[in-house]
Amino acid sequence: MFWLGVTYAFFWLGGLSEAGKTTKDCQWNGTVSALDTNCTNINAPSGLILNGTDDIKVLYKQFAHVTTVTGCIQISGTTYARFDFFARLRTINCSNSSFTVDFMASNNSMLERLGMPMVQISRLGLTFNPKLCITQSEAVRFTNVQRGQSDNITICQGVSGNLKECSSTINSANAGLEDNCEIITENLYVDGVNNANISQKLQYIKEVNGRIYVRATTLTNLTIPMLQKVYGAESSYNTVNDATIYVVGNSNFTTLDVPKVDFMAQNDYSFLTADASYKMDQSLCNRLSPFGSVQSNGTVCVSTGSKIGTTASMALGLLACYFLYH
Repeated sequence: MFWLGVTYAFFWLGGLSEAGKTTKDCQWNGTVSALDTNCTNINAPSGLILNGTDDIKVLYKQFAHVTTVTGCIQISGTTYARFDFFARLRTINCSNSSFTVDFMASNNSMLERLGMPMVQISRLGLTFNPKLCITQSEAVRFTNVQRGQSDNITICQGVSGNLKECSSTINSANAGLEDNCEIITENLYVDGVNNANISQKLQYIKEVNGRIYVRATTLTNLTIPMLQKVYGAESSYNTVNDATIYVVGNSNFTTLDVPKVDFMAQNDYSFLTADASYKMDQSLCNRLSPFGSVQSNGTVCVSTGSKIGTTASMALGLLACYFLYH
């Protein structure tokens, strides 16, 4: 395991303007490649139009911190499974009369979910997206949906009927969760000492719209076996940028396991803890590092898939060859 020792004097990352990034206004000039980085607000008076030619990894990078788009949005003809590159998007201000809706999604053959948990859309257009389903909260949030006569948008299904969305509450037993929750609508709070049934409560959770907090517990380990996506999104203005997964103040906590995570919204820290008991393992480091630094007790782990890890492995290999043939 390769480690890069970087010590910080803080564990609460604040003082920045919006979701950990200074508010930055950017102009949309028609292409993703021409867009500046770290934008929080995009001005697109002629419309922000995506047609599937952009690598989704580029979209994740360019739109990671965008909360407001001034202009109409149109995404059509893509094979994207979700639009979660707009995970933090909250507001669309569309005044261009050439667009009939504020946000149009059309002819996206692989689109399964919208993946924009916090956005408010006054006029939403959904046409010819054959795999798309919407959650119950989206059905409530999007009241003006325009679609074709042949478009039959269904409610997403889960382990026992409609996909179940739950809210987690601070300092509550077992995170304040009901049974069979699959989506956490804001942050997930695993707090305090009353967590006897936490494994049962977390067993079906696939998505967390906000962040994950594990705080002041007596747990030794925690597994969220089905978790796939952590959006790190806030429903309102927030100047504090906590880590996407923040572990703090636990007396004996040693291990977190999230074996199926495949997406977290980009953040300075995808995982952060100062708990002396915590033992970082390489598999968690590898899984979470693409989405931000993974830090335990002042040390940032380095993924074995990173350039540093790869370079070091090559060096060891060359050294082994040297001794083999000399």
